[in-house]
Amino acid sequence: HQNFSAGNNENSIEAHVGINGEANLDFLNIPLTIPEMTLPYTVLTTPQVKDFSLWEKTGLKEFLKTTKQSFDLSVNAQYKKNKDKHSIPIPFYVKGFQAVSTPNNILIPAMGNITYDFSFKSSVITLNANAGLYNQSDIVAHFVTSSSSVTDTLEYKLEGTSSLTRKRGLKLATALSLSNKFMEGNHDSTISLTKKSMEASVTTSAKVQIPILKMNFKQELNGNTKSKPTISSSIGLTYDFNSPKLYSTATGAVDHKLILESLTSYFSVESSTKGDIKGSVLSREYSGTIASEASTYLNSKSTRSLVKLQGASKVDGIWN
Repeated sequence: HQNFSAGNNENSIEAHVGINGEANLDFLNIPLTIPEMTLPYTVLTTPQVKDFSLWEKTGLKEFLKTTKQSFDLSVNAQYKKNKDKHSIPIPFYVKGFQAVSTPNNILIPAMGNITYDFSFKSSVITLNANAGLYNQSDIVAHFVTSSSSVTDTLEYKLEGTSSLTRKRGLKLATALSLSNKFMEGNHDSTISLTKKSMEASVTTSAKVQIPILKMNFKQELNGNTKSKPTISSSIGLTYDFNSPKLYSTATGAVDHKLILESLTSYFSVESSTKGDIKGSVLSREYSGTIASEASTYLNSKSTRSLVKLQGASKVDGIWN
């Protein structure tokens, strides 16, 4: 079954699409019997297959759960018209090019609100998606999409929001998030711009968890020009790998930091990195560490720099 509709009036423009259907898979339950056969031009024979159920033996029963399958799809889109209008004056000119009459105005409707909805439902999985662009005191964009399923590995949720604020300058803020059985992630960023300064910050984090690997990641970036142009960055990573089939393990961490400052009178940058690892391969243990530091300071009269690198490693019975 299929359904479609659309409409336009003084308040909104709308469109809708709907599709649904169903199927009966009972025929997959009928036992199949395949006799023994001799392959052409050979002496090879295939064994007899008796009372073989495609529904039971191929995993369809665990995945689809029922032979009565159905689906439903729906899509809706709407544009909500804005009653406000932007007025653009168009003056009337004659020949020394002076306006001699009252300007005519062209009225342009302000941007309205746009929304979109999507859904798909079946016996196995349900998908939903919603998105919108809203013009109010701030301009805001938002979306969210998610799924639910008989198999938890297919379930997820992804959501994002972005807003533009026009009070006391400009400010753009964005947020994203993702969640799943094996992965989680978040992202936040903000950029602010005024007549006197600019400020920005970005934060990203992620988490991965699968049977052989656990990992956490975080990144931060900040910068501003309030008192002096400054940028700072940090990155952190931890991991834990364990694979019995490969007889291998590894755990460790990595940290990196960077700071940059600048004025017309001087320039400064500092960087540091630290890392370590510990694990085993084929029952032989190993480990290692590394540390690095670097800095530079520069002005009109002098230059100062520092570089430092230190590392160590060990493998049982081989080196230290």
